[in-house]
Amino acid sequence: MQKKIIVSTLLSVVVILLSLGIISNISIHESIRQSLNERSELAGMLANYTDYLLQNNLTRLYDVSLSGAIDLHDGDWEPEYRALKTAYQYSVFTDGIFLLDLKGNIVLTYPAGQLKRNIMDIPYVRKTIEENKAVISNIYTEEGTNRKVIYVLVPLKDRDGNTIGAVGGEINPTNYILNNIIRAVPIEPDTIIELMDSSGVVIASNNPVRIFACSDRNKILGNLIVSKKRAVMECHRCHEGENDRKGGKVDEKTIDMLAFAPLTEAPWGISVRESQKRVFAPSSKLKKKFLILGLVSIGSALVLALGMSKSIVNPIKSLTSATKRITEGNLKEPVAALSKDEIGILSSSFEMMRQKLSDSLDKIQRYNTELEERVVERTRELQQSRKRLTTLLNEVMRAQEEERKRIARELHDETSQSIAALGMSIEIATIALREHELTPEKIYELRGKVTQLLEGISRIIQDLRPPVLDDLGLESAIRWLLERHLAEKGVRYTLFSSEEFQRLITSEDAPIDTKTIFRLFRIIQEAVINISKHAQASAVSVALEYEDSKVYVSIADDGIGFDVNDVLRNIDNGVNAGYGILGLRERVALLEGKVDIESTPGEGTHIAITIPLSSLEVQDV
Repeated sequence: MQKKIIVSTLLSVVVILLSLGIISNISIHESIRQSLNERSELAGMLANYTDYLLQNNLTRLYDVSLSGAIDLHDGDWEPEYRALKTAYQYSVFTDGIFLLDLKGNIVLTYPAGQLKRNIMDIPYVRKTIEENKAVISNIYTEEGTNRKVIYVLVPLKDRDGNTIGAVGGEINPTNYILNNIIRAVPIEPDTIIELMDSSGVVIASNNPVRIFACSDRNKILGNLIVSKKRAVMECHRCHEGENDRKGGKVDEKTIDMLAFAPLTEAPWGISVRESQKRVFAPSSKLKKKFLILGLVSIGSALVLALGMSKSIVNPIKSLTSATKRITEGNLKEPVAALSKDEIGILSSSFEMMRQKLSDSLDKIQRYNTELEERVVERTRELQQSRKRLTTLLNEVMRAQEEERKRIARELHDETSQSIAALGMSIEIATIALREHELTPEKIYELRGKVTQLLEGISRIIQDLRPPVLDDLGLESAIRWLLERHLAEKGVRYTLFSSEEFQRLITSEDAPIDTKTIFRLFRIIQEAVINISKHAQASAVSVALEYEDSKVYVSIADDGIGFDVNDVLRNIDNGVNAGYGILGLRERVALLEGKVDIESTPGEGTHIAITIPLSSLEVQDV
C-alpha cells in the first residue's frame, strides 16, 4: 500500500504537470498572440483615424468645386478667394491652399502667396491633372528651397462639371495636427509610433528625432502600403545613439516587434515598434510562474506521499470498510475511532455524519429543490437587469450624441455666425473710422451684436447646467425647470417645498453637498422632461418634503397616463420604449432610494420618490 501511494501520487503529479505544461504552452502562445494583436489593433486604429482626418480635408477641397463659384476666366477672383478661405479654415493645410489651371499654373492662393508659378513638373500635380483623380503625395522636397511638403490635390470643376484644373493643399509634415494623432496615445517610453509614406520617410513620430528619417524596412513597408496589407514582424533597432521618445538612449541592436497598418486614403502607413522584451514580458512571467509551480508541486507530492504512506493507510482501510457499509445502506453500525490524531477526529466526524445522514437526506433534497428555484429566479433577474442596463447605456450614449449634435449645431448656426458677423461689422467700423464716417449708431449696432452673441452663449450654458442651481439653490432651479419645460408650453404647475426641506438644503451646516443636490435636481429634471414630452398634461404639481431623515419628492400630472407594467415588460424585452422611466429608476438607485410610479391610461401619473438622508450626507474622505 505504501509503494502504491507513493507511485500513484507521483504519477498523479506527473499527469498534472503534463496537463499544466500543455495548458501553460497554450496560455503562453495565446498571451503572445494577444500582445501582438493589441499592437496591430493600435496601428489599425491610428491608421483609421488618420484616414478619417484626410478624408475630411479631401472633402474640403472637393467643396471648392461644389461651391459653384469657380470661374477662372471671368476676372473676378473674389468668389474663388472666399471658397479657398472656407476650405482652409480648420484644415490640416497649414502651408495654404491654391488653384491650378490645366497647364499647372498657380492662379490663386490662400493665404495670399506667389502666383503665376508653374508646378506641372511636380509628379503629383501632373498625375492629378492628367488622370483627373485625387492624389495625396509622399513627402516632397521642393527644388531650390529644400522645403518639405505634402501635397493633397483634387480635380477642379466649373459649374458645368468640366475639369478646368486642380485645387490643392500643402501640409507641413511638422505641423502639430499629424503629430498629435500619435503623441496623444499613452504608451511606454521605448515604444515608437510612426506615420510614414510609401518611400519609408517618417512623416510624424512620437520621437521627434525620427521625423524625416528613413525607415529601416522601407521597401517591405512600401510594398505593404501598396498592397494595403497589415503585418506584424520582427525587426532590429540598430541605430547607433538613437534616443527614445523621452530622450533616453536605447540599446544597440535590440530586437523589436513592429506592427504595421496601411492607410486607405493616402500612400502612407502607421507602424508601432516596441521592444520584443516588453511585448513578450507577460508570457515570460507566465513561464516563470508555471516553472515555479511545477517544482513546488513535485516537492509537495513527495512529502505528501511519504506522510500518507506512514500514517493513513491503516485508518483509511477501516474508514473504507465503514464507507462500504454506508454505501450499501447500512447506517446502523457505528464507526469506531481508531486513534486520537486527525484520522481519529475524522472517524468521529464520520460517525456523526452517519448519524445525521439519514435525517439530512430529505432536507438536502428540499434544499436542492429550493436552491434550483432560487438560481433560476436570480438568473432571470440578472438577465433582466443586464438588459435594462444595456438599454440604458445605449440610450445614454445616444442622448450624449444628440446633445453634442445640438450644441455643435447651436454653436455653428448662432454663435459662429454671430462672431463672423461681428468680425465683419468691426472691419466695416474700422474702415469707417479711417474715413471719419464712424457714427454712434454703428457703435450701438456693434454693441447689439455683442449682446446677441452673449445671449446665445448664455442660453447654451444654461442648457448644459442651469446657473440658477448654483446661484439661487435647488428650489429656484426646479421652478426654472418647470417654467422652461411646462409653462412655456401652456402647462400649469404648482411647486410646494416644506420648511423642513428648505432648512435641510439651505442651512450652513446642511448634511448634503452641492454634488448631491445636483443629482437630486437631475432626478426631478428627468421626470419633468418625461412629462413635457409624453404626458400631454394640462397641470403638474411638484412637492418636496423632509421627514424622519428621508427626502420625499412627489410629482403628479393629469396627462394621458400609461400602463406601467406594460412599459417595464417592453424594457425587459428590449423594445425601444420606457427609457425615461429606466433612467429615473437608475438615478434614484444611485442614491439608494426608491421610486414608485402609479399611472392609469387616461387618468394621469403620480411619481413618489423616497431617498434616505444617509445616502445624501457628505462622506468624509
